[in-house]
Amino acid sequence: MYDIIIIGAGIAGATFASKISKYAKTLLIEALDYKKEIPIRTNIFPEHNRPFIKEEIDWDDKNIFPSLHTKSNYMSDEFNGVIDSTEFGIPLGNICYTENLLDKLISQFEEQGGIFNSNEQISRINRHIDYLELINSKGESYNTKLLALATGSRGFDLQRSLGFDIPDHYTGALIHLFGNEDKINENLEYNYVFHINPKISVNGPFFFNKGKERILTGFLGGKNDPKEVILDKLDRILKNYKHIQPFIDGLKYDISTTVVGEISKHPINSFSKDRVLVLGEAAGIVTAFFYEGLLPGVACAEIGTNTLKPLLEIDSKFSRLELSKYDQEIKRVLFPYFKNGNALEYLIYNEGSHVKSLWRLYTELLSENKLARKYIYEAYINQDLSTHNTSNDRYVGEKWFGKLPALSKITLSPKFFRAMLL
Repeated sequence: MYDIIIIGAGIAGATFASKISKYAKTLLIEALDYKKEIPIRTNIFPEHNRPFIKEEIDWDDKNIFPSLHTKSNYMSDEFNGVIDSTEFGIPLGNICYTENLLDKLISQFEEQGGIFNSNEQISRINRHIDYLELINSKGESYNTKLLALATGSRGFDLQRSLGFDIPDHYTGALIHLFGNEDKINENLEYNYVFHINPKISVNGPFFFNKGKERILTGFLGGKNDPKEVILDKLDRILKNYKHIQPFIDGLKYDISTTVVGEISKHPINSFSKDRVLVLGEAAGIVTAFFYEGLLPGVACAEIGTNTLKPLLEIDSKFSRLELSKYDQEIKRVLFPYFKNGNALEYLIYNEGSHVKSLWRLYTELLSENKLARKYIYEAYINQDLSTHNTSNDRYVGEKWFGKLPALSKITLSPKFFRAMLL
């Protein structure tokens, strides 16, 4: 009998495993074969992530964080809305080699006595009065007092079987481009580029995350887009989209290495039931506009650990009522910060003819308004996101609305007003 079993060894599951295994007999299960290879990912890791992982990871570990994140570019066809940390203070955060972060977290988990099974698929979960029984694809079973689902968008059948909703999910594509460091720095001065073009997607951004000798790029497509459609579109973008050609000039990539999969957003109604927690992307806890998944992953791990530690000490039955603190804390810690993303999603991610002009005006605002840039910078570095100042977001929204032509103000004022209430 395990105290806790965690399904999924992505950022939420691996972080939670590293934290909770100090207090509980824990099994971590991953469907991918991590013993063979943890898939590479190059992500931004903002300063506001640091409090949730400071006890597990050295912020100065160059194997995990190869370079500082100093410049973000919110880019339209005409403007670069650059947030440059040197304008205001400390770096925005780090660039993260997420495969090395996961490897470190899992190693620490095992050093603390945790058991890690990779290349294992759980096919069924049975509820009993005082435990849960997990059955894998080989018919083998494990028993646990509490289950944590950290399956991202890959475990919806299990999630439904336990009575949970599933989040909205869209098909996304990710690919790494490679080149020597001098060439990459020559091509791309920004650590992170966030670009909106409704012809690419009405659901999400096209982005670049710059590492050392590699860049991760990709986009978010529609719901249930076939893999071949996503691959074809990405290939055409990389070959023909003129706005990104300077970024990728001279870099090498193999389109067959593209990772195509589901990406979730929009929180489900409840993140806990009797003896079960749902963490991170599996619960749709992803920033709605920016698709920032690492922050909610490490935050859910920290909040889950803080919720469970006192319950483990009293040999709790992990009832829904006892676990409700987990839901409450996620909403308290993360949802004030999420409000801005909800508003931006409502304004930008849709089929409307105004989307491109709105994004152009937003990037123009950032390029010329220092206070707007400062407020975004402060969101990157805020060590307590529960104190996120939504009035700063309102200021940016009002200045953005003020840039609209007179006729557009009349047409779009109800939409801006509703966005401010989200």
